Amino acid sequence: MYLRTPKRYRPGRRRHLRFFSRRSVLMLLVTVALGTLGWLVWEHRHNVRSAVLPEIEGFAEVVQTQVAPKPTPTATPDVVEAQAGCVNYYRQGNLIQAIEQCTILAETSPNDVELHYRIAHMLIITSNFGSDIQQLRRALEFAERTINAAPELPHGWAIRAMALDWMGEYGKALASALHAKALDPDFGPTYAFLAEVYYDMGQTDLALTYVDQALELDTSGLAVADAFRTRGLILTSIPGRRDEAIENYQAALQQAPQHAYLSVELAINYLALEDYETAISVLASALENNPTDPTVLFELARAHIRSGNRERAYEYYQRCLESDPDNVPCLSWLGGLQLSDSNYVLAITNLERAIELGSTDPDDFLELGRAHAAQGRCDLGIPYLQQGYQLVTESQNFQRQASFANALQTCGVQITSPATPQAAEAGDVGEAVSGEAGETVPGAETEPEATPVQ
Repeated sequence: MYLRTPKRYRPGRRRHLRFFSRRSVLMLLVTVALGTLGWLVWEHRHNVRSAVLPEIEGFAEVVQTQVAPKPTPTATPDVVEAQAGCVNYYRQGNLIQAIEQCTILAETSPNDVELHYRIAHMLIITSNFGSDIQQLRRALEFAERTINAAPELPHGWAIRAMALDWMGEYGKALASALHAKALDPDFGPTYAFLAEVYYDMGQTDLALTYVDQALELDTSGLAVADAFRTRGLILTSIPGRRDEAIENYQAALQQAPQHAYLSVELAINYLALEDYETAISVLASALENNPTDPTVLFELARAHIRSGNRERAYEYYQRCLESDPDNVPCLSWLGGLQLSDSNYVLAITNLERAIELGSTDPDDFLELGRAHAAQGRCDLGIPYLQQGYQLVTESQNFQRQASFANALQTCGVQITSPATPQAAEAGDVGEAVSGEAGETVPGAETEPEATPVQ
């Protein structure tokens, strides 16, 4: 048992009694202050209302405007309308609109092999014979979509081969076409595309055998048009067989009359035979369904130059540039036509624009240099003449070297490495055809008789 020890006594620590705690006093003061404030507000309520309420209303309005608006639903494309447009525009030959409508339809049908195949094909044949690289890239994209939709079918691999061939990727095109052939040896379009690939690789005889196989497998439709077109392309390059080439192009047009590029290639063959009237008739017929097709407009202008109707040529070049302001061939040839008519200011504008857009045609540099020289501005023309001279030197085009040398000498520039005597002689002939230094005739420029290079 323990005893509690009593607390020690501590002097000086007395307890003080408080009637009110500090907290109670503080609360009382706050209550009195709030009461006083409430009485003051009540006594001056009219003034308070006019001063405070507008501020509150303005704050509420700001808060409401900061609230995100209700999202609007995204417009859904009309699939029925796109389907009708895809079919109708294609039948009419308006392939640009057909591509647009068919693309809308393809977004809702990712596994439609035939649809993606057709879109890729339309994109290829509207690429201005491969010069529109963006169009070919879109075609390659749809070819890949065709493969993704059914990798076990030959369609995607075959159309991919065509796109790659027009892009100049012959090795990849051949591999893709051979893969399509391995998937289905009876798929006719593969053989038509193989024929074009082998032709572009310089194996003409082998290419013709593949055309024959394509026509054995298919007797109508798009594949047959491709086969006849490829045979026409090949025969165009063989001396003495242009008439046969024309027959094949005509057969291709019978299968696909809505394809304007076939009309263009057919017209080029008529121009080579100097049958200008027929060439213009073929192109005019194609223009009815494709009034803004720059390739058709360009060839129509060229045909009218060849036939001597320069006014109509101007008209079609202008329409070409209205449809496609960055069309390099139309800018180039219009500039050459303006130069030959001594319209140097407009010729310089169009030729400079063509070169800015990437033209590597030596004639553009030659004509632009001559246009500047004709205005007494050799200081502006010499750089273009030197660039053009470098281009023809790299390509070993001795005839054009002499033309550039003559133009440079006119501006007082001597070439340190003169062309060979044979080249100089050829250059004199070229000047006699094109005209005096400072003048050119677009129709007399060096011009391949074959179809446009892909």
